[in-house]
Amino acid sequence: MKKISFLLFGLVLLFSACKKDRTEDAALRLDGANETSPLLPVDTYEAAARFSESVVSPFIGQNLTEVSYYMANTPQQTTLKIYSGGTATEPGQVVYESSLTGSITQNSFNSHVLSEPLAITGDPLWISIKMRQNRTLQTIGCDAGPGTDGGAWLYQESDGRWLTFEQRSTESINWNIRGFVSE
Repeated sequence: MKKISFLLFGLVLLFSACKKDRTEDAALRLDGANETSPLLPVDTYEAAARFSESVVSPFIGQNLTEVSYYMANTPQQTTLKIYSGGTATEPGQVVYESSLTGSITQNSFNSHVLSEPLAITGDPLWISIKMRQNRTLQTIGCDAGPGTDGGAWLYQESDGRWLTFEQRSTESINWNIRGFVSE
């Protein structure tokens, strides 16, 4: 009887492990598994993933409902910003903004459920984590690369420019920033 119970338990475990995560199927993501976080000096930054028209088009008519991001160390202030439209090198209009300060778990993926779902219209979406740092710190997480188109934009307040992280550092990565979609 113990062998049969063990066999049944093993089969249940096997089938549940093979079940596809529905949330991952409906994710806007350009990143891989978290690898590290770059060391950023004192300043205010926005780390953003740009989801182009071709990335968002399968989700037209659905809603962005949640954002997930990896945070190594907690910055002084943190804000989630979502932009719609813009160009290939600069975001358009802010369509959602929310403070994340005080709600971050360090060295972990964090999740923010949008207070109002954001309709996906087919315009590019830039999902950004704005970080004000009062000391040099490893904050926003990234994968090991190589970078994908749109995966690692970085705005630095002191120079007022959106550049890819690779343009700023020569490292090719993608930020661990993901958007989740539902109908």
